[in-house]
Parts: sequence; C-alpha cells; structure tokens
Amino acid sequence: MSTQEHCFPELRLFQITDSAFPLGSFAFSYGLESMAKLGRIKDISDFKKYLLNVLTQVSCSEIPFLNSSYKCAPGEHDVLVSVFGRLEAFITIPCIRKASITQGRSLLQVVKAVYPEHNFHQVTSWLQRHGLSTHYAPVFGIVSRNIGLTHRQTLSAYAYIALRDQMSAAIRLGLLGPHEAQGILREALGHVDSNISRVLDLEYHQAFKVAVALEIAQAHHPKLYSHLFQN
Repeated sequence: MSTQEHCFPELRLFQITDSAFPLGSFAFSYGLESMAKLGRIKDISDFKKYLLNVLTQVSCSEIPFLNSSYKCAPGEHDVLVSVFGRLEAFITIPCIRKASITQGRSLLQVVKAVYPEHNFHQVTSWLQRHGLSTHYAPVFGIVSRNIGLTHRQTLSAYAYIALRDQMSAAIRLGLLGPHEAQGILREALGHVDSNISRVLDLEYHQAFKVAVALEIAQAHHPKLYSHLFQN
C-alpha cells in the first residue's frame, strides 16, 4: 500500500486547513480592514459580532456553491457550468470576485503538486475550455471530494479557514494580539456546527446574502486612502 493510500482523511483535513497551505489568503481581509477604518469595529465586542456575521455570510452565500460542486458526480458538467457561472454573477464586488478567483487558482495549483494521482490538471483545463473562472468555493468542493474528505469535513474546513484568516488579518491590523485572537477563535468555532447544519442541503441556486454592512465595507475597500490588504 502506498503512502498516499495510507493517509487518513483526517490528516488530509489537517493539511488543507493548515495556515502553511499556500492559498494566498494572507492578501485578503474579506472587508475587515475597511470595517475597522470606517469605525465599525471599535472594540473586541464589535469584532466578535463582525466575526459571527462573516461566518453567517460565508455559510449562506458561499457554502451552497461548495455543496453543489462537492455533490456533482463525475460527468455532470452541465451542473458545474451553472455553479461556476452563477457564482461569477453572484459576486458583484470586483475585489471580492478577484479574491475568489485568485484563491481558487492557488488551491488548484497546490493540489496539482500535492495530489498528482488525482490529475487536477483536468479541472483547470475544463474550466478554461468553458471560459469559467476558478472561483474558490466550488473549486474547494471539487478538491475536497477528490482527496477523500466527507461532505461535513469539507464544510467544517471551509468555515474554519474563513475564521482563521479573519483572525490572521485582525492580528496584522493590530486589532488584537495572538493569544487574545486564539481565545476569540475558539469561541467562534463553537458556532460553526450550527451554521453548517442550517446550510448542509442548500444548493447553489439557493445562496443568499445577509450581511449588508459587510457588503458595503467590501465595496468601499478600494477607496481607502491606504490599505494593507487587497480586500
């Protein structure tokens, strides 16, 4: 039995959620920087509320696209075309669209090298052939299914990465320290399971957005006088 075959799904889950897994997420703040500079986050209490809003927004607006791509059986290309095409139209803020495409492309580049036996080159070629962008959520679903993660593990990993990246951005913005961040992250992780349970069966055409203030902050980000992140 090869080393790859002997690798338990849980270990692959640890690897894909590790901050050392190079997805390029360090360049994006998902609107946190704009929210902070607009005075919407004044203290730790505000940040905690913001973090839960991000988790809810990700669950309702991104995970449905992940669900649909994860559940697609091999050969269901028409469905995947709709998933990727609808997400391209669904993301209306240019910097957020750019972040989604960049991270999806990075994920595919990494797994091509880490999991050569799955031939992820075919996914890239298929997207290019259909003129589709490498959006992160559906790409994450395809990759997770292929490397053997369960649906629930996939959603947990996606939510964890979203929260982890927010904590990293908050530390670099000087909103809180590393130890404090880990305590807040632990608290936020307690809400992941309930959020996932609510969107477990949502498909891509049922995606919706709930955090209007976050959307406004994201749209305002390019207009900031100076900024550390791309969004």
